[in-house]
Parts: sequence; structure tokens; C-alpha cells
Amino acid sequence: DLKAELESALGFSLRSLSRLDGASALNFKAVREPDGLAFAVKCLPVERHGIFEHLVRHLDETKGTKAVFRLFAEECPRTFRSYNVICLSWCDGERLFPDQLTPEQFADFLKEYLTFSAAMQKSTRVLPADPIADWRTEALAACCGFRGRWLHRLIERELPADVVAYRQDRLGVIHGDFHHGNFLFVDGRLTGFFDLEEFCEGYPADDIVRYIVCAAEHLKWYEQWRKREILKRFSEAVDQLPYPEDEWQTAIGGLLIRKIIKKIGGRRLGLFQMLNLLFRARFYLALKCVVRLSRHRRGVGSRRF
Repeated sequence: DLKAELESALGFSLRSLSRLDGASALNFKAVREPDGLAFAVKCLPVERHGIFEHLVRHLDETKGTKAVFRLFAEECPRTFRSYNVICLSWCDGERLFPDQLTPEQFADFLKEYLTFSAAMQKSTRVLPADPIADWRTEALAACCGFRGRWLHRLIERELPADVVAYRQDRLGVIHGDFHHGNFLFVDGRLTGFFDLEEFCEGYPADDIVRYIVCAAEHLKWYEQWRKREILKRFSEAVDQLPYPEDEWQTAIGGLLIRKIIKKIGGRRLGLFQMLNLLFRARFYLALKCVVRLSRHRRGVGSRRF
């Protein structure tokens, strides 16, 4: 049985064990029998050992922030079935979209992200290369014919190569999977960031844009009015975070290019794919307008933490 096997790997008995969602790993919440300590267990396939070492290193380097940290990692075997195992601190709370936070709570969340981001910059930068230029070329090639004409024009007009290209001297370490499912809140206050195995290079603005976009895309069709509130929170982020306009624009453009590639998947653009992408692109264009209007309205002397 799974619980018994995991207890054997950990070296102690468990009071309870429950499965958590996860696309690329086995994730559990466990309670240790001797003292009732609640913790998380993340199991990564042994063939992804490089990612496992990547995760362990970053957990150590972000300790002291509201990132989760390792628990008794050296006290137990590192493998379970065909997985590498790491035990992590447990974060209580619930997942919240940006519009579910008050402006004050959202401002506090942004402050916590700045602290977390500063800790990530101390990381040893052995990180995946950025393929965005190749993806832009691939997206343009896929958006051909009558159906792809509008999307092809959109990429050429709104996402030129110089906009979506990252400047090497500005790249930093980012979370890389910064959606609402990877951090938790209690009473609107952040309790912790987790799922750090996707650390990569990019602009810190990438993480915030991903949080905003993923929240908007998870709304039901009848909740579209909430997008206006999410855009308001994005405007607050643009105002309050110390990132220049071109970095925001690159982050938005890069994420849209990734969305196009993911939806097309190397195939020629179909009718339903085109309609889906056109609908999604409207929100990305709204984000770009928010950046332009926010910077124009607040000017050079915008408020920053």
C-alpha cells in the first residue's frame, strides 16, 4: 500500500496521508505520527534528477522568505519507488485570484514577491535557455492562410522581435510557474510560495503577468466582469513594482507567444483554435494598454516600494 511504502521510505509512521494535485510530480500532504507535524511530500521521477537537484538548491537559497523550505531532508532515504523524495514545510491557506484581494492585501502580496525575487537572484544561475525568438518564428509560420491572417498581423504589429526579445543584461531568476495554485493566503495574507522546480531565467514581470493571465483564464464564461477587477490589480502592480514599461511589454508578449505555440502545437491553425486565440488575445492586448496608460498617467515619478 502507498502509505506503508512511503512510511518505509521516510523512516517513521504517518497519522494521515492525502494526495495533492500536480501535473509533473506526486504531491502529498502528510501528518507525522510522533508529533503531529504537518508537512508536504514532493516526489519527482528519478529521470528528472537534475530538476530535483535544481529544486533542492533553490529551496536552500530562498530560505528566510515565504517560500517553503526543506524538513529533515537528510534523515530519510531519498527515493521511493522510482521517485526522488523531498519533505517540505506545509503552508496553510487558500488559493485566491487577484480580484479576491483588497488593494491593500494585493500591495502586501507584491512586497512579499519583491523579497522572494531578491532571494532568488542569489541563486546559482544554471537555468534553461530562453527560446522565445524561435517560438515567435514558429508561431508566424503556423499562422498562415486565411484563418491565420489576423493572428499573423497581430504578432507582427503587437509582438515584433525587438519587443518579445529579452535583454541578456536584465535577465534574472524567476519562479517560472507563478499561477494562483502555487501560493496560498489566510485572510488575504500570503502564507507561502511553493512548487519551485520550474525556476528559470526571465524578467520578474513575467511572474506577475502569469498570475494575472492565469487568473483571468480560469474564470467561467459568466464571470467575465471579474476581468475588469483583475485588470485593476494589474494596473496597481505596474504602478507599484519597479519594472520599466518595456519589461512589462516583453513579459506580456512572451506569454502570448507561448500561448499561441501551446494552442497550435506544431499544426496548422484550425478554426476553433483561431477563435480561441482571438478571444484570449483581447485580454493580452488589454494588459498592454494598461501598461501604457499606467505609465503615462503616473509619469516618471511613479510610487514604488
